[in-house]
Amino acid sequence: MIRISNVNFKYSSSDDNALCNFDLNITKGEFIVLLGKSGCGKTTVTRLINALAPDFYDGELSGDVIVDEMNTKEKTIQDLSHSVGSVFQDPRSQFFSMDTTGEIAFSCENAGLPKEESIEKVKRAITELKIERLLGKSVFELSSGEKQLVAIASVYARQPQIIVLDEPSANLDNDSVEMLRDRLAILKKQGHTIVVSEHRTHYIKDLCDRVVIINNGEIMSKMSGDEFRALSNANLNAMGLRSLNLEKIDRQNKYFAGTELTLELENISFNYKNSDDLFRNLNLKLHKNEILGIVGENGKGKTTLLEIICGLRKQTGGEIRINGKKCKAKDRIKHTYFVMQDSDYQLFTESVENEIYLGSKKDKNYQEKGIEILKLMDLYYYINRHPASLSGGQKQRLSIAVSYMKDADIICFDEPTSGLDYNSMINVSNLLKTLANQGKAIVVTTHDYEFLANCCTSIFDM
Repeated sequence: MIRISNVNFKYSSSDDNALCNFDLNITKGEFIVLLGKSGCGKTTVTRLINALAPDFYDGELSGDVIVDEMNTKEKTIQDLSHSVGSVFQDPRSQFFSMDTTGEIAFSCENAGLPKEESIEKVKRAITELKIERLLGKSVFELSSGEKQLVAIASVYARQPQIIVLDEPSANLDNDSVEMLRDRLAILKKQGHTIVVSEHRTHYIKDLCDRVVIINNGEIMSKMSGDEFRALSNANLNAMGLRSLNLEKIDRQNKYFAGTELTLELENISFNYKNSDDLFRNLNLKLHKNEILGIVGENGKGKTTLLEIICGLRKQTGGEIRINGKKCKAKDRIKHTYFVMQDSDYQLFTESVENEIYLGSKKDKNYQEKGIEILKLMDLYYYINRHPASLSGGQKQRLSIAVSYMKDADIICFDEPTSGLDYNSMINVSNLLKTLANQGKAIVVTTHDYEFLANCCTSIFDM
């Protein structure tokens, strides 16, 4: 079904090969999981299968990629789209419609299918994927998990034989991850060939037929699903991979009983225009040296709460105090720093080095601090690279590195480990601990249980 033979690929924006001497054969109906550190080449493999590279992501390709008996060098993305459906890590980047029903139908309409056939395919996708509740909604009002389901349904409606997913669980809560697993199980049972690039593998461990581990653009190892499932968390962590058995993860930090109060939220309420309260009479205290993890389902207001804390939104009710003093939104901005979930919104300069020092005087001590954090985040090698040329995980680490350079009392992180491998997750955990030990108060939203267990000193469940 898919044959990648002796492939080398280099992006135009990079001096290094993203893939080197890459060989991989995938048979019809196989469920393949691509694993490896951030930036190792997993996403590039998916882009070769759907022909986005090099047609959309410009670069040099040698070797052959044969998909459903078509050589991608001789075919267009449109030709491949009849056989391959893609679900990106950020489903917003593939949405074309304003409402969910139109979005699910788009793939069929774009292929020029007759109206009656399109309607039947959309009905089938909605019924078999069990997403009736999402019909007729604005795509802008969906949670991350709901957006992911709509993206899968749009691909599913077209019924391509091959489905490629790039880190589909990165931004999903636990319930949404289980829902995603159930949908993938349906697709596997129906005989679709599925290729998933992932870091979090616990939810698909029972679905995968083979696992391919990639390192620096080369295949480090291949193993059967049974061989993969037999690995311990320690074995996987030693290879830089996430834990497979969440129930066997030990909590690293005991509950934190702080003494010096930094932030206090009293009876905070918020609602968007023309909607019910997102939350009401919420109370929360945050102390110096504390790392508070905020958990909860997608769409419950975790990100909005961080934006309120940082003064990026005004609460509709209640009072916020920082260091004992009532603090309006414009004043909270001076005491806080916010690391966004989507790092693309927070990178502004033309090099990694400039990003680190943006808005600050680069004296000797500050320069040394910048080099130190780039090395800790495994980004020093890319110091002269444009941030836009980095992988998703590398961009995320760069945004987190920038936060380390800022002198704020309270630092808020929104899903800082989405798209990060095990080693990067540990580095981010250690950085948050360092900031807390320096007297900072840390707030972090996350669905990442492994990360929570590693660094958070207390948990607030929304």
